Amino acid sequence: MMPESGRGASAGRPANDERMRDEHPAVVLQDLEGRRRPAAHIVAFANEKGGVGKSTFAFHCAVALTHSGMKVLVVDCDRRQQSLHHFLEARDGTARALRVPLPRPSHVVLDKQSGALLLQEIERVGRDCDYVLIDLAGQDSPIARRAIALADTVVTPINCSPTDLDALGRINAVTRRFRNPGPFAEMVTALRSERVGRGHTGFDWVVATNRVRHCEHRLIAAVEANLATLARHLGFRTIQGLTERIAYRELLPFGLTQLDLKMIPELGAARSTNLRELRQMVEDLRLPCFSPRGRFPVAARLNAAVTERTARNYREAMTAAITLRDTV
Repeated sequence: MMPESGRGASAGRPANDERMRDEHPAVVLQDLEGRRRPAAHIVAFANEKGGVGKSTFAFHCAVALTHSGMKVLVVDCDRRQQSLHHFLEARDGTARALRVPLPRPSHVVLDKQSGALLLQEIERVGRDCDYVLIDLAGQDSPIARRAIALADTVVTPINCSPTDLDALGRINAVTRRFRNPGPFAEMVTALRSERVGRGHTGFDWVVATNRVRHCEHRLIAAVEANLATLARHLGFRTIQGLTERIAYRELLPFGLTQLDLKMIPELGAARSTNLRELRQMVEDLRLPCFSPRGRFPVAARLNAAVTERTARNYREAMTAAITLRDTV
């Protein structure tokens, strides 16, 4: 069903990779049917191409949802990199060190990966959650297919580059006409069709242009035109993701976003442009029950057993990271 690059040079390909590539959508859906499905709205962040900012996108979404008062579980299925899990661990550490009650999602890494164990972990950790966010590795895999088949919303971040569009589909460079779907798009649309064929609703597929640099006007215009063509043929909709801003990157090592600065006033105020962009990004996902205008919690302090020296070191490190942008 799903062609891979380098098909001809697969003499040394492991047998389990071949089985995974040929796994029919019916097999994936059959594996999930009969199992208890969580009541939470499930959002899968998926793209076979790495380096598109899936984990960063998912992290900001999770934080925005918790700031709006939602209960969120994050499942990191990239058991090698665990980028999203590390962001959230850093957030837990910052909250303890600064004694600030940052709104925090629950989070787990899915070490043993199967559809059954994914559902078990969601039931075990996120039984009362409003949302479950699943961050997938940048490759095709059985767990990626099952997470996509299970999702209510599938979010595919891409960078504004022709290479990133190839995973979705190919456009004739001269005529600008659609040629054929890419391998990732074939897999996603096949899973969605199988769901509908079995009497279930199809998921909302959202492609988000991520890490956009506003200086690349001509490239952005070309990518947006090609995305509009692909969207008509493949059935997804497009939104604006995160632009490439130092203001986002400098806070990530501490598990923070621009939304958190109101709770830590000594670090300075968040820029209104950044706050609007984050809120608009999550609002455009059209998730049920999400209020982008949710109130921020008051900046109370936690009574955590943390030394003043630890708290001071955290503040010094964060202040240095944030003020660095003024010197580069």
